[in-house]
Amino acid sequence: MTFADLKSQSMKGQLDQKPNGERDKGLRFLSSRRWYPAAMALGILCLGLLVTVILLIIQLSQVSDLKQQQANRTHQEDILEGQISAQHQTEKSSQESQRELKEMIETLAHKLDEKSKKLMELHHQNLNLQEALKKAANYSGIHPASNRPFQFPILDGVVSEETQLLMALGGWFSFAAPLV
Repeated sequence: MTFADLKSQSMKGQLDQKPNGERDKGLRFLSSRRWYPAAMALGILCLGLLVTVILLIIQLSQVSDLKQQQANRTHQEDILEGQISAQHQTEKSSQESQRELKEMIETLAHKLDEKSKKLMELHHQNLNLQEALKKAANYSGIHPASNRPFQFPILDGVVSEETQLLMALGGWFSFAAPLV
């Protein structure tokens, strides 16, 4: 491209005026009122496009809000499921603890029954011993060889009769007792 080409192009862009002061027909269109309806239609179209873009942005915002709400709801459902799961585990462990406690109570009750039976047996033995002691205390048997009660044939001739009598009545044998 040369300087002359640039000059000719710039000249075309300028207002072409005829030597007598008249303007070119193309430039007369801009000065006339015929372009107003086209500009108005173009303006209304742009305004419509602007409103459409604004409505689409609002809808996009609403969709984004709905997605956020759905994500929050999903998160809350997850939390709720976790709480329900924890509650089920707590109930399960509680039931297991109750079962173990029941088994321990049954074991302790069984042991208590056994101890109670042993205690009853010991009580019956104690009653039998008390009865036997009462019978022995009331017994006044006489030795066939003597007319003294509760004689000890081993000690005959070694311990005096008084000491033997004391021993028969429940006294203690003492070496200090007089010998025969």
